[in-house]
Amino acid sequence: GLGAYAFFSTPGATCALRPFFRSRGTLGMGAFLRDIVRILDTIAPPALAEPWDNVGLQLGDPGRDVKAVWIALDASPAVIDAACAGRIDLLVTHHPLIFRPLTRIDVQSPTGAAIGQALQHRLAVFSLHTNLDAVSQGLNDLLAQRLELTRVRPLIANPAVAGNRHGIGRVGLLARPCRLSELALSVKRRLGAEGVRIAGDPQLRVQRVAVSTGSGSGVMANFLQSAAQVLISGDLRYHDARDAEAAHRGLLDVGHFHSEHLMKDALVQRLAKALVRKRLSVRVEACPLEKDPFTFL
Repeated sequence: GLGAYAFFSTPGATCALRPFFRSRGTLGMGAFLRDIVRILDTIAPPALAEPWDNVGLQLGDPGRDVKAVWIALDASPAVIDAACAGRIDLLVTHHPLIFRPLTRIDVQSPTGAAIGQALQHRLAVFSLHTNLDAVSQGLNDLLAQRLELTRVRPLIANPAVAGNRHGIGRVGLLARPCRLSELALSVKRRLGAEGVRIAGDPQLRVQRVAVSTGSGSGVMANFLQSAAQVLISGDLRYHDARDAEAAHRGLLDVGHFHSEHLMKDALVQRLAKALVRKRLSVRVEACPLEKDPFTFL
């Protein structure tokens, strides 16, 4: 996977006021987990997460030293197993390891076994989910940039934030109008998807595009109320397709994985640059294991 490194150039210095990061005083040492949590909370503020979401630190000791970080889409048993074997200190994922409240931790279950293994190996797990979707220059903006959309704005603006820069989904313009079928082939190539599902007339002329990373069913009403001619997302349902047909709109379903996996390399770069600015030595890499769980025959 793509890797990035951040190193001290000179030993840190203490001062009377408590600094944002504790000084290590030794060349080449890692950060505290709490230091990295503060950086991640700046990249995607927890306040932007949906009320039903569970973001932030899922497992871990904030006072633990961190020298190696993986960025992944999922805290799957395979990813946690590999992270523990590779002596990774912090796993940062998009999808939360603990999404719903736990009534028990059964190590015979896949989730319980993953939690038990992470705790045994002192692997911390942190999630940036809908806050990363919503934040300006977050996952939805990454998808819009990958598709080279211009004049981009939120599909559903966050009313609590001034300036309408944050929110779920994005709407923007293609450089030139094209047919829905042509756009589907372009999106497939740009995202590296094995296939793209199309709903609506393949000859439909489109230029204004809505995107929503992950599962797009929840934004269908907002899409249909917008001026966008097509919605690009994942996990779209049968009745979503029928609603788009009736409204003479188009849908492109690229799958959940391919609408979101581009966050890994981008977050590696952003976290590594932030660590460099703080003169903290931490190895940051994209998890190399993940692939779309769906295949096409």
